[in-house]
Amino acid sequence: MCGACGVLNGGADWLERAENPDGIGAEEHTTRRAERQRLIFMVNELLSPSRVKLCDFHTKLIIKGPTGQMKIVDDLAHVWLTADEIGLCAIDPLDEEYLSAIGMGKR
Repeated sequence: MCGACGVLNGGADWLERAENPDGIGAEEHTTRRAERQRLIFMVNELLSPSRVKLCDFHTKLIIKGPTGQMKIVDDLAHVWLTADEIGLCAIDPLDEEYLSAIGMGKR
């Protein structure tokens, strides 16, 4: 994924639904904590073939590799780069073939 997402981070991300009426599937009573957990769950689905796991750590994110290696990252853009470094295979969360292979392709 393009690292520009991290550079341009100035407001609510288009994925964020909490307190973001323009976000995809915006819900009135979604908390930021619940939203962050939802996002981590979705990312973990994408990371599953590489046996990498994303965990919440206060304002940071921890990526755990299959060998026990762990790295702390600041945002979602850095998750993909780090997962490629410590995972079993490269991840492209926008590749249709990859998404189909893990059962998340077009529905």
